[in-house]
Amino acid sequence: MKGVEREVRCGRIEVPENPDAPGGRRISVQFAVQPAIARDKRPDPVFVFAGGPGQSARGVAGMLQPLLAPLNARRDLIYIDQRGTGLSNPLACRPENRPAPLAEALDPERQVAHAVACIARQRQDNDLAQYATWIAVRDADAVRAALGYGAVNLWGASYGTRAALEYLRQFPDRVRSAVLDGMAPATMLLPASFAVDGEAALAKLVAGCEADAACRIRHPELKAAIERLLAGIGDGTDVTVPHPLSGARERLRLDRGGLANLLRAPLYAPTLAAVLPYALAQAAQGDYAPLVALATAVGGSAQENFAEGMHFAVICAEDMPRVDDAAAAAAAGTRFGTGVLEMYRRVCREVPVRPAPEGFYAVPAAKAPVLLLSGGLDPATPPRHAEAIAKALPNARHLVAPNLGHGVSMQGCAPELVQRFIRQASFNGIDAACLERLPAPRFFAPPRADGR
Repeated sequence: MKGVEREVRCGRIEVPENPDAPGGRRISVQFAVQPAIARDKRPDPVFVFAGGPGQSARGVAGMLQPLLAPLNARRDLIYIDQRGTGLSNPLACRPENRPAPLAEALDPERQVAHAVACIARQRQDNDLAQYATWIAVRDADAVRAALGYGAVNLWGASYGTRAALEYLRQFPDRVRSAVLDGMAPATMLLPASFAVDGEAALAKLVAGCEADAACRIRHPELKAAIERLLAGIGDGTDVTVPHPLSGARERLRLDRGGLANLLRAPLYAPTLAAVLPYALAQAAQGDYAPLVALATAVGGSAQENFAEGMHFAVICAEDMPRVDDAAAAAAAGTRFGTGVLEMYRRVCREVPVRPAPEGFYAVPAAKAPVLLLSGGLDPATPPRHAEAIAKALPNARHLVAPNLGHGVSMQGCAPELVQRFIRQASFNGIDAACLERLPAPRFFAPPRADGR
């Protein structure tokens, strides 16, 4: 696997695509085992649940080595490509996971058309109703059984926290400990929460700039500037920008929804968000290249190792049926509006789903210790989601890193906290003090004419 320098053993199991029809079509679930180095290894491995939904666990293994390699000294690491991702009957839409052209990535109509066409192709050979989280975690437990493990440790990030939580619900006695980084529960109503949580993150960025003397001087009244930019684009405007990767100049049309999505993407990473006030100032002068580059830095990498068909199969089955008028109204009251929600509504009309089982939306009563991590500036899975889950879990602790964004485990002192927690399966010595001391990135200041 890319980025993994230690020995890796690959395997697969065959499972029914539809668990209610065991005699029907079967699919392959692929996994990789990174064996522990020590002879006297621990019996409880670490199972990795990737994000998205749509990411391959095997595909993120290299990125996770700085976090998990110390644990690999005495524990096996298990990367399972969830059904519909990676090599497990992938429901991928884009050949070789190539990023979309800018015009497609920023045009809602083209996004919908691409997704609908993809779903139509996927439905020819696959039953998309069978790719929901509650079915996929049964595959993970089948892998556990095939490998002969007893209790396991779980690590999940973003959507992976939902999968890990569902594994806890179905198989509570098989979990020794769990780390949930960036809680994305099934109750979050994902397409609607995009707007609400993005609005809160953008408000924190504005407040941070106003509290920083240098940023405040360079970008006075940032909130008003954002409003003017969004209002000024009207029904849309044509812009020409260089593609951040190829350098080729592309012409695209930006409307208010597309522009709002450009604002949201950099908020995932505070180091990128720190450049956002500058990018907004440039956009106000007609130069959208910095803003597009920031958004592509996040969105471009996210498109790699991503199965769109599986993504919609999950969201359409689990989140969209529970999006009510109140959730839609909350999204409508933000700068981001209901554009993303409407896109999912249109695509989900084409996606077959099955009802969630009883108890799926309930927090499990598992006794295993659960460590929840949140970034205070996260626009996708902010602390409010983890707070609700932590209160309902019997044995949980929620730590917040105020100045971090989406994904905490790999930053600052967090790797040591995660490693210690998994080794001891207890909260002894686990607190948020070192996370709270992590500083926010300094706001970007363009070079001065005199070079200083």
